[in-house]
Amino acid sequence: MATLTVEFKGVLDDVLTELVKQGYAKTKAEALRMALLHYGEEFGLVKKRLHARAEEYAYLESKNR
Repeated sequence: MATLTVEFKGVLDDVLTELVKQGYAKTKAEALRMALLHYGEEFGLVKKRLHARAEEYAYLESKNR
């Protein structure tokens, strides 16, 4: 597992904030995980089965924090 520290400013931070504010994600980290999964699926890097497992992992990670 990788741990990253990333600083978001401007529109990127605004998008993350709105995703949480509107209830799409519980945290900014969860919103970022969801975005990565979305792009992975869109570009054919993530298979459907793996995607479901990754979503479950992201959910459990956000629940444990």
